[in-house]
Amino acid sequence: MHAIEDITTHAIKSGLVKNPSVSFLAEGFGNENYLVKENRSLFVLRVKKKTESQFLDSLERENSFLKYFAECGLDFCPKALFYDAEDNFLIEDYIEGKLVAQKDFSAEQIDQFAQQLHELFSLDVQAFETFCVQNELKFFGYVSPIESLEQYGFNRFEEAKKGDLPKDVVMWVEERLCKNMTYLKNMEDKKYNRGFSWGDIQSKLIISNSGKMYFYDFEHVHIANSFGLSYIKIHGNLKPKQFDLLVERCAYYFKRSKEDLLHEIIANEMIVRTNDVVWAAMKWASTEAAEFKDLTYERMALAHDVGW
Repeated sequence: MHAIEDITTHAIKSGLVKNPSVSFLAEGFGNENYLVKENRSLFVLRVKKKTESQFLDSLERENSFLKYFAECGLDFCPKALFYDAEDNFLIEDYIEGKLVAQKDFSAEQIDQFAQQLHELFSLDVQAFETFCVQNELKFFGYVSPIESLEQYGFNRFEEAKKGDLPKDVVMWVEERLCKNMTYLKNMEDKKYNRGFSWGDIQSKLIISNSGKMYFYDFEHVHIANSFGLSYIKIHGNLKPKQFDLLVERCAYYFKRSKEDLLHEIIANEMIVRTNDVVWAAMKWASTEAAEFKDLTYERMALAHDVGW
């Protein structure tokens, strides 16, 4: 963890505060989050972990996208207030509310979830590059499914193989990654709309006292063909009937048939589940912890159940 004194120095460097109080909030795979408070002003400072070796530009990515979303009038995401490239930290406004698990969503909240996924996806993709140039922000372009597989599958597994992984895991992952790549190359000629995808869709969302729903944690946001239903199915915690309702509401807002969306979910599920195995194997290789060994084999079994 970073020293509180260092985080305080970062916060003052932004010019947003002069004498703040700082406390630890939470951590993710690559970031640490701190609450910065001065008088009635509250901010979240996100900083890369000292041990993080991948996605070093993810906070810069988050900064560019969040600033564009704010420019477009999107009001259910945090506002990026200050990004520092030298120390690689990002300060956002603090969103007050209660974390609510997807499984506890009402039918109305599921509808709101679908509507906001559509609103995010449907923002003007073409105007994003112009906005970045005009505001001297780093531009992050379209990520094809093949590029995504290379990044989250092949590249991550090369990192994992630096550790002492058993042969059965290495062979299983390499075979699945190759099958996934073959599938995607066969799909290259098909044309799909491009839009903004949240990326790391959280299983808990922030709900304010007024009932407003907020999305957060955008370090893996990107321009893609898919808005994330397969990711929600795997990493979310909606009950089957709730997920079925979400698909129905997404079909309504995205003007696509439910059958079409279900086909897309099935097609993407193997790729996502294989990448999940890669992530667990990478953690196992770097930590040698039994929990990640168990998680690797557990996720391999889940991916096997999907099949091709």
